[in-house]
Amino acid sequence: MLEKGSGDGPFRRGDLVWRPVRPWSGSVQALLAHLQARGFKTVPRPAGLDAGFERVTYLNGEIGDIERDAAAQSMAALVSAADWLRRYHDCTSAIVVDWASRTWQLPPREPLEVICHGDFAPYNVVLRDGKLAGVIDFETAHPGARIWDLAYAIYRWAPLSSATLVPELSVIENQIERSRAFLVEYGLDKELRASVVALIIQRLETLVSFMETEAAAGSKKYQRNVEEGHSRLYRQDIAYIQRHREQIVAGVSRLT
Repeated sequence: MLEKGSGDGPFRRGDLVWRPVRPWSGSVQALLAHLQARGFKTVPRPAGLDAGFERVTYLNGEIGDIERDAAAQSMAALVSAADWLRRYHDCTSAIVVDWASRTWQLPPREPLEVICHGDFAPYNVVLRDGKLAGVIDFETAHPGARIWDLAYAIYRWAPLSSATLVPELSVIENQIERSRAFLVEYGLDKELRASVVALIIQRLETLVSFMETEAAAGSKKYQRNVEEGHSRLYRQDIAYIQRHREQIVAGVSRLT
């Protein structure tokens, strides 16, 4: 649900989503323009920015909620998400080196292969008829490696979490099979699949560090996140993934 008033979050006015301008807003607008120019109609169109706000078009559809929505939990949604992420990465691979010097919210991470979405999760996906029809919130986009973006996507789409309330998705064997299905649909080589687990742990550790650093620096958004227990949950999930690490590596690495 988009906010209706002012504040530090996005809100909708008519067919546009407004968000307070940030130092990286110009980079996000340029990225969306690049994607639109290359036929990616599943992302918002940039609609300008000024000293106060940036604007993008609103995408119609249902936002994915993997804890409550059967459509977001389906393999059809997961497979369509993996396919989109691969095509998105391929589309950004040609610009990543030239765009590394732009301002991004998150710092570039070597090797520079693609522009990572940075938060490719069901809650940033618009679904229609049970499949991905749009992707939103490119605020954490930044240059990096394909597998860095994949690591967080797997964490969210499997989901590899001990706190999942959906019975079917809370079983580690099912989480592993969903992780493997995502990686296979994306087309990641078997040899690289085994390294994803270590990257998920590193990605979550980096997220906790970023969140707590921003909170300590005075960010109201991240202070709320810490107060609501987000960093505590990520630490619990890091321990959960470490506990099942060998099982996950074996599962995502198998060929059939």
